[in-house]
Amino acid sequence: MTMAATMRTGSVVPRSKGSNNYRGKPTESGVRVRPGKIPGSGARLRSVKTPGSGVRLRPGKALLWLFALLVGLGFVILLSLALLFGFRWLTTNSFFSLSEIEITGNSRLSTEELVALAGVDLGMNTLEMRIRDVEDRVVANPWTDQVAVRRVLPGKLSIAVTERIPAYWLRTGKGLFYTEADGSVIDAVSPGRFVSFPLLEVGADAGLDELALRMADFDEAGLPVRAGQAAWIRLLGERLEMYFEERDLWLSVSAKEWKRNMECLSLVWGDLERRGEAGGAREIRIFGGKVWVRT
Repeated sequence: MTMAATMRTGSVVPRSKGSNNYRGKPTESGVRVRPGKIPGSGARLRSVKTPGSGVRLRPGKALLWLFALLVGLGFVILLSLALLFGFRWLTTNSFFSLSEIEITGNSRLSTEELVALAGVDLGMNTLEMRIRDVEDRVVANPWTDQVAVRRVLPGKLSIAVTERIPAYWLRTGKGLFYTEADGSVIDAVSPGRFVSFPLLEVGADAGLDELALRMADFDEAGLPVRAGQAAWIRLLGERLEMYFEERDLWLSVSAKEWKRNMECLSLVWGDLERRGEAGGAREIRIFGGKVWVRT
């Protein structure tokens, strides 16, 4: 009776010497179970320890993990040192010394100027050069439109440039400048790089948006003179004026109905040539399809 009552109430009974009584924790059913055994089976429970759960690893496994970590770290260090020393050897080896610099595509910029712009010299290591930096230095020049730099191992550097093509002089408040056919400013006119071009003057109420197209139309009109032969070209609001010094000829063409006016200019010039009067023409004005000629 006493033991049964004790098992139901869950009180702890001290284990006496020579008896089979034991201390344990009561289960939900009130039956005490010896730690490590499953009730009614006689099988012993075994705890599983996992890394990161706060349970200590066995000494053998801990040493194995530490050894693998040290081996991996040592391999990474050795590989990094090998790559570093290998790159250092390549960039100091005379086999890759620059022995030839090839420049193509230049006409206004000299070979010496381009080599100086590139910032390279014979004897430099070709592997140590940064191609992008060389291209950036060359294309920074106002006369350079595009540049392509190619490294040809073991000791050659190829630099291909595309230069900007001047078509006019443009007078501004800051001086006289070379411009492209569309009016884009290239660089200031200087004695060291002096080439004569038509002087372009742009009025306050005029723009350069259609300059290149209008000059192309003029060159296709079949006249004995071309736009590039003019002494000066003026864009003044709604008209275009050109003066050809060699022929002492002044042209003034309205920008309104431009195509029609250019057709009229072509017909009138053809008629003057048939009558033998083209050489004596000094002034031609065309507005709204009407032509005035002064000889």
